[in-house]
Amino acid sequence: MSPLPPRGLPPAKPFPKPVLRQNSPTLNFARVTMLQASPHCLFKRICLLAKDSSLEHQSAELLQWLRKRASHVRRVASVCTGAFILAAAGVLDGRRVTTHWRYLDFLIKRYKHLQVERDPIFIKDGKFYTTAGVSAGIDLALALVEEDLGHEVAASVARELVLFLRRPGSQAQYSILLAQQATMSDARMRDLPAHAESHLTHKLDVNTLAAFVAMSPRTFARQFEGNFGTTPARWVRSLRVEAARQHLESRNLSLKEIARVTGFRDEQALRRAFVQQMKMTPKEYRERFGVRE
Repeated sequence: MSPLPPRGLPPAKPFPKPVLRQNSPTLNFARVTMLQASPHCLFKRICLLAKDSSLEHQSAELLQWLRKRASHVRRVASVCTGAFILAAAGVLDGRRVTTHWRYLDFLIKRYKHLQVERDPIFIKDGKFYTTAGVSAGIDLALALVEEDLGHEVAASVARELVLFLRRPGSQAQYSILLAQQATMSDARMRDLPAHAESHLTHKLDVNTLAAFVAMSPRTFARQFEGNFGTTPARWVRSLRVEAARQHLESRNLSLKEIARVTGFRDEQALRRAFVQQMKMTPKEYRERFGVRE
């Protein structure tokens, strides 16, 4: 059994919370946590969680506190739309960031000095971390444990919390597919992901997908990008890579077999798509995340 995190660290204690008084509007939308233990503690950080109202209302008191404290901590992390508060404080200027897929365009429009990336579930730029959504915050937390204490401890924590795997930060926001389905009024588009996922070995070009939803190819391409925020070709490739990822985790099939059952032309096509989307080869992914017998 993998070792547990080392014991004996002095208990972390919260800093004074000048921005979290009961009469502060900050309490309505954000929670800021800063842990301070011994000078040798590995976990000195600021972690910022926010609700949707943070998109419109940033407390000047909170932003001033963040600017002052950010330079004195080892890490600054935001989960989901917490990136908007860090951006408003100016601490993310010029950095690579992400946030929940629903608010990416808003983040790009509001904060011109950020390098916003659409695909990753979390991003590390220097000591600053941003995540796509709430569940991606779990992946980030495990990544931080692994950075400090190694893969063995991170795996032990994941098992203790009944988490299957830690996804790499470069993994695309696959939850986009489910989340977008929930917002679609057109049932035909809403049924498209399930149809495509069950027909990965078939031809899934614009004409084929358009026929399924009973639209002309031109109308379909326009409505698809409006609903899914990407092109049909890129979307289908993401579905196939995701299916390949699941097979790699189970270790039951060879790469040639995985390419066949996920609709790729051959192993090379699978490898190219996988590296482009996951930023690692299928072999590297299997070695790191596959189930060990």
